[in-house]
Amino acid sequence: MKEFNLDKRLLIKSDLVEIVENYRVLHFDDFPILYIGTNRLGNKVIGSHLEEDDDTKTILTLHTILSNKEFHQFMNGKVSYLDILRNSKSISIAEKDYSFKLVKAYDVEFNSIPSDYLPLENSFCPSIVKTHSLVFSISLKGRLADINKAVADEVSKIQNGFTEFLEERINSLKGINLIPKAMLQPYAAGSFKINFELDLRQKGKKSSLFLQQAPIDKYIANYIKYISESFVEDKEIFKSDNVELSNDFRQLEETLNEVYDKAYIKRPDNIASSLKEDILKSTAKFEKLTEQVGVNFESASITNVVENEETPLAFIDEDFTQNFQNSVEEIEVHKKGMTVDETFKEYKIYIYHLNTDTRTGNAFIRNSDNEEEMSKPKIKINGDEGLEKTKYTESLYMSKWITVSAKAKKVGEKFKQLDIEYEE
Repeated sequence: MKEFNLDKRLLIKSDLVEIVENYRVLHFDDFPILYIGTNRLGNKVIGSHLEEDDDTKTILTLHTILSNKEFHQFMNGKVSYLDILRNSKSISIAEKDYSFKLVKAYDVEFNSIPSDYLPLENSFCPSIVKTHSLVFSISLKGRLADINKAVADEVSKIQNGFTEFLEERINSLKGINLIPKAMLQPYAAGSFKINFELDLRQKGKKSSLFLQQAPIDKYIANYIKYISESFVEDKEIFKSDNVELSNDFRQLEETLNEVYDKAYIKRPDNIASSLKEDILKSTAKFEKLTEQVGVNFESASITNVVENEETPLAFIDEDFTQNFQNSVEEIEVHKKGMTVDETFKEYKIYIYHLNTDTRTGNAFIRNSDNEEEMSKPKIKINGDEGLEKTKYTESLYMSKWITVSAKAKKVGEKFKQLDIEYEE
């Protein structure tokens, strides 16, 4: 233990890095070698065994606080444990007794850890036998969420969007005849958490004896993971039928096949094409979640919950939002084409978000081909005049529909962007 020079290191409050909840061992060999959990503040912590001393009955471990994004990336094999340590500014050496009680914690820099004690380059999360459920959680992080608060309107849109996403995925399973109903569970502490449970009932009086064996929970979880992890990379697949399907898409397709096979229900014809169509349909609902990120909270994590253990499925921040929305638009442009107004035209809009400094925001506008449906285009107000006490802020604060002069960018009949000419 002399290699760590603990007598020269800064002591820190042990409860900052001590795992008190959600403890889960990822690799075990005499001692827990690699494990995860959360501290008293709800932050994710990853820990690993360094060495033990039988004379002093002391165990040394590394404890590192993870961001939600780092946790998601590590658990899904996107970054190695070595990369986590290399880029972390919150590494500590935790000294424990032989009952695994944390006694002291010391601050440590990555470069000061002896190389013999560092994980290997390919130290990715070990393969875990995963179970699934129909219970999901969306955890908001940053800004208001960090004090366990959220804007009611944003929470409502997230709830409705995710509920519609879940229920539509069940309704898209042809021939299975299930009635889905997403039930809200009580909000949970720890940033701001929204909990869902998907309740499934069969239609009619006759019930299938085999449907309970169908891995619908696994399919929904893998579907969410595909949308968040692979859809952007696979966007060319959704532009043309002549593009070879990716391994990730094939794996999701295989899970869907498993649902039908274990339920003893005939698979739909051309199941890959049906799945592609459904994924494209689902992006509109998933986009509702991305639209809320960035104003009152910085990120949202979607997890699958099994007996209080959470498996990360999706991580949504502003970078993901931009890439996801751009990919959806790119596919829509390829299929439906894009039109841009050459001159300014009158449009009636309702502004629901506006940054008066950047003069950008979002608005509702009725689609030109169907006034019962609305688009939510981004808006940009030209000029440099102050926007306070103008019709634009009246629309925002007084919930008023206003008439503006703008050049519109549309994909098909859906408005994507309005460049608005400033008017007194």
